[in-house]
Amino acid sequence: PLTVGLGVFSAPETGVNWATVSAATLLSIAPLLVAFLLFQRQFVQSFLRAGIR
Repeated sequence: PLTVGLGVFSAPETGVNWATVSAATLLSIAPLLVAFLLFQRQFVQSFLRAGIR
């Protein structure tokens, strides 16, 4: 999973390279964020329809 891969970048014996960790985090979150922004209306409407029933 993604969290294991991010853990590799923050190995305690070499110190944490925050630039690399930040870049890896952005790359792992970006596809989910883009998908949410594209389907935001359908996502919210599905919750609204489920709450009405």
